[in-house]
Amino acid sequence: MENLVTVTIRSTHYYLIDTQQGKLMVDTGWAGSLPALKSQLKRYAIDLAQIRFVMITHHHPDHAGLTQEIKRANHARLIILEKQIPYLENLKSFYAGKGNYEPIRIEANDLVLQSSNRAVLSEIGIQGEIIETPGHSNDSVSLVLDSGKAFIGDLHLPDFVPDEGRETTCQSWQKLLRLNVKTVYPAHGDPFQMEAVKNSLALC
Repeated sequence: MENLVTVTIRSTHYYLIDTQQGKLMVDTGWAGSLPALKSQLKRYAIDLAQIRFVMITHHHPDHAGLTQEIKRANHARLIILEKQIPYLENLKSFYAGKGNYEPIRIEANDLVLQSSNRAVLSEIGIQGEIIETPGHSNDSVSLVLDSGKAFIGDLHLPDFVPDEGRETTCQSWQKLLRLNVKTVYPAHGDPFQMEAVKNSLALC
């Protein structure tokens, strides 16, 4: 089983997963929250330098705002789907004039992935894949591990989604079902079992 650590800052959960080269951080947090992240990591005797990879489930500020600060602090590599990259401009626009945001830069050592990415992740010791799971936002993705864990960011259950977004959300959950996900790790709230989703999918 993966060594999983959950860090919570301002009600958003961030997940640390072991790789062959250090830890992967799923989502990064608000711009300027690096001191809070370091404080949380100390509780688990984890140094910031152990985070060697970061990925974002979507471009919203509580999920991606701290990304470049982490990259700069310890040369962590960004893992991102190519389809997510255009949405980084939306994040930049959100922080415009606020003065505490370092725009995310795609650099030479980052891992820019296509929709088929299992082989690349396997090379760094992650057995699983990153899949597109739009619903909360068009660029939303989930990390699905072969062990049955899925890290979904802000993908909501269908019964909490307005009618106009429900079909897309349902399609994303059905992708997760087909991948035999057992336990879901959201960015807000407690982990839950996929059985709960099956009941909600009756609305689809």
